Amino acid sequence: KNSFTEINELTDTLSSASVEIAKADTLRKDLMANISHDLRTPLTMIKAYAEMIRDLSGDNPEKREKHLQVIIDETDRLTSLVTDILDLSKLQSGVAELKYEKVNFSEHLGEIVPRFSLLNEIKDYNVVLNAEPDIFINADITKIDQVVYNFINNALTYTGDDKTVRVNLYHKTPTTARLEVCDSGIGIDPENLKYVWDRYYRVKKNGETHQRAKKGSGLGLSIVKGVLEMHRLNFGADSTVGVGSTFWFEFEDCNPDRVQVDEKKPKKQKNKNNAEQQ
Repeated sequence: KNSFTEINELTDTLSSASVEIAKADTLRKDLMANISHDLRTPLTMIKAYAEMIRDLSGDNPEKREKHLQVIIDETDRLTSLVTDILDLSKLQSGVAELKYEKVNFSEHLGEIVPRFSLLNEIKDYNVVLNAEPDIFINADITKIDQVVYNFINNALTYTGDDKTVRVNLYHKTPTTARLEVCDSGIGIDPENLKYVWDRYYRVKKNGETHQRAKKGSGLGLSIVKGVLEMHRLNFGADSTVGVGSTFWFEFEDCNPDRVQVDEKKPKKQKNKNNAEQQ
């Protein structure tokens, strides 16, 4: 009987392992198919427009300029995709290294967030920053920038009729700060919300009128997850269908002035004083 039970348990274990292997293989094939498609599209565009310049627009400066701009844009998109693939590969293999530094995150966001208003593809969209002053972060700021950029790009893709994305930085507790990026888009139902960190997962828009052309690789939130897990930071996404989504992460505020003030505070000796009074 015991042997029969052990055989059944072993069979169940092998069956479960087989299912997981099949899932992993399917994900791998889907990933390769998506990457192949995303690589092929800009390459096809570059080739086509290069041929148009050669054959048709060589004598027309205006047409040539437009065709060259398409080639430049598609080359940038291809570069971005390859960079995302390499970044994700490094994160998953454990090769990526973190270079920690203490940065005034409030001031830093004040420098990088306005850059989005300079991008042609987000014309008529607003990225609004609301940051408490002098919140510091101890992190690899280049990689944290990747997180912020991906959060904002994702929000711009799915934001609603007001075409506004809000970036908030504030204290959740006296020592913990939160960075959050909010959109007013279609939202994500709870069943789909758990998949948003997966590679190539995208929310279906159902005819949303203000969807921007997707230039991303579909790897953005996977990279975000890898970066934040490497930093061992708490992160997540909250969403309500028809209201919008908020993507966030939390970290310890390491403002040196606040830390020094905390260190100078006298330690409570309540128990000792009580003992003396008794």
